[in-house]
Amino acid sequence: MISISAKLHSAGRARPPGGPLRHAQVCAARPEVGPYRTHLHPIALTLAFALVACTTFASEPGFHRRRGLPHLAARAETGGELRVAYLGGSITAAEGWRSLATARLRELLPHTTITEINAGLPGTGSDLGVCRLESDVLRHQPDLIFVEFAVNDASTPPARVERTLEGIVRQTRRALPSADIFFVYTVSTPGLLDLQAGRLPPAAQAMERVAAHYGIPSLHFGVEVARRVSAGSLVFKGTSADGDRAFSLDGVHPTPAGHRIYFETLDRALPLLLPNLTPRPALPPPLRADNWERSGLQLAADAARLGDWTPVPLDDANLRGATKALLPPTWRAATPGSAVEFTFTGTRFGFLGIAAPDSGEFAVSIDGGAPVRGTFFDAYASPTFCRQRAWWFPETLAPGAHRARIELLATALDKAAIKADAGKPLDDPAPYSPNRLTLCGLIWIDAPAP
Repeated sequence: MISISAKLHSAGRARPPGGPLRHAQVCAARPEVGPYRTHLHPIALTLAFALVACTTFASEPGFHRRRGLPHLAARAETGGELRVAYLGGSITAAEGWRSLATARLRELLPHTTITEINAGLPGTGSDLGVCRLESDVLRHQPDLIFVEFAVNDASTPPARVERTLEGIVRQTRRALPSADIFFVYTVSTPGLLDLQAGRLPPAAQAMERVAAHYGIPSLHFGVEVARRVSAGSLVFKGTSADGDRAFSLDGVHPTPAGHRIYFETLDRALPLLLPNLTPRPALPPPLRADNWERSGLQLAADAARLGDWTPVPLDDANLRGATKALLPPTWRAATPGSAVEFTFTGTRFGFLGIAAPDSGEFAVSIDGGAPVRGTFFDAYASPTFCRQRAWWFPETLAPGAHRARIELLATALDKAAIKADAGKPLDDPAPYSPNRLTLCGLIWIDAPAP
């Protein structure tokens, strides 16, 4: 029997030498990649050559194999079903590196059923990711989880990133002790400058501290992107006229060519992660005592609803563009004074709702205290793009049980000004005229105060 590691090692070739990208481009698992398809090279290519080629990639900055992916290797050897989950934001949700990676695994393991769990949710970070981990990922019993939040966490304080990522790891380890976790980091314009200066962006640095503590392999997709941009062979924020030389059109979301670079980087790393390098130890003590391991989502459907709440059908105009596959049962209030009350135990909480043209202002009070105003509306909401969005209560709570109330207000937001300030003027004000509240549930964290 040929092992999965041997198949991966023997599946590629080295590129011709020359140019500043030579060392990054030499690796045994490098496939010949066309637009969203791969071609497996003959298994007869020598494993010895593959090992030499991959040794170069092993020393690349931004890649750490640590304890590898032992469960993936074991499950691939035994056949049957292999469940692979992808937890992240819009870059993961897109049909790009994720779908290419799944296709590659199906190529390499034709006798194994590869089940993909797409848990990419546009416009969201790891703070919501840790709260939806159980409902969107763990309940599917994955064998491998890719975690991608580096871009959407770029403006999040590093200490909070450590708390959320450690929460994801510890929740997973307790629920599925043998499942593999793999941190992958994507890049946007601010992070590109860090990578070109030879350092990881702050969010990735915080994630690396968690990865090192738990022996989790990690890979920064953006290192190769930065190298090509610096060499002049790639335009980071281009136009359609740049063709495959454009990594992105907006400085964030990769083009098909950009996604292929991400995938090729991952494909080069896979042979080095199999088989197991060192035995996985028991779950170590936390890196941070205030990590977000104890977190979750309470559905609006299960809360006490006061007023004119109605369920929202999936074909509703103000859900257009939302990720329906990951949308919990959603309820909407249109009459000011309508409210929802939740009881929970925790030190932090917030709400998960829909950012849409009809989103209005709400008030949130905790344990009968002074209300705090908020809204799910932002400059990105449009008639064609609505999304799930988290809103967090600004204060840390005392440990114990609490009662939270969210109530729709009668005030009318100046949505035209919000959009104009972001350079997104309204073409048609009519879809923005309602001010309603569309709610999925309460998100909570039960952790000591930082």
